[in-house]
Amino acid sequence: MTRKNLSVTQSNELTEATYSLELQSKRVIWLCLMQRYHKKETNNLNPLFTISVNDYANMFGVSTSTASRDVKKAVDLLSEKAITFHVHDQDYEVIKRPWLAEAGAKSGWGEWNIEFNHKIMPYIAGLTSRFTTYNLYDCGKLKSVNTIRLYECLCQYRSTGVFTATHEWLVDRFELPKSQAQNRAEMRRTFIEQSVKNINKNTMLKVVFSEDLDGRFVFNFQFNDSKLPK
Repeated sequence: MTRKNLSVTQSNELTEATYSLELQSKRVIWLCLMQRYHKKETNNLNPLFTISVNDYANMFGVSTSTASRDVKKAVDLLSEKAITFHVHDQDYEVIKRPWLAEAGAKSGWGEWNIEFNHKIMPYIAGLTSRFTTYNLYDCGKLKSVNTIRLYECLCQYRSTGVFTATHEWLVDRFELPKSQAQNRAEMRRTFIEQSVKNINKNTMLKVVFSEDLDGRFVFNFQFNDSKLPK
């Protein structure tokens, strides 16, 4: 697979979920999603994945020693964190569950086996008609997880080129810090403006944002495929 064709596919439930992670954990999740969708799996909801330090180093352009530290940090953080899914067709409106059931390192092999909580696998890998695909080479150059998550939301609406969100929705889904949650202008200055600038600089997207009469943030965007690597 060439760098141009590296892609990640995830359910819209994951794109729209409430969670906060650091970059290392987000990258490990990407590697898991790539394993799921670029291999022929007999059981698409198998929660067990193997993460190689060498794969991480090669994918994200870091040294092996940095990759080893990053993967360990990622697994530690995922072991401590939970994710909240927003569902409206079951008994609950929201479901909060831990990311991982188990994680184990293979000493001397430079690998980690991680097992996701089997109850979140349908939302991670159980694709129906609601899913988002985006270019890993593209978003892999973004260093802020909240910027990455905004990029994922934009890609979800690729067919229309318009994504609209309220201040409250962004605060809830991205678990933004208190300073941004309580101060709309601060969120716009330190999150939205900076994120749009970085997305425009580092990805195929060209984004322009504004606010409508109801105070919602409106992101209009288009793709420029000429920015893809050859």
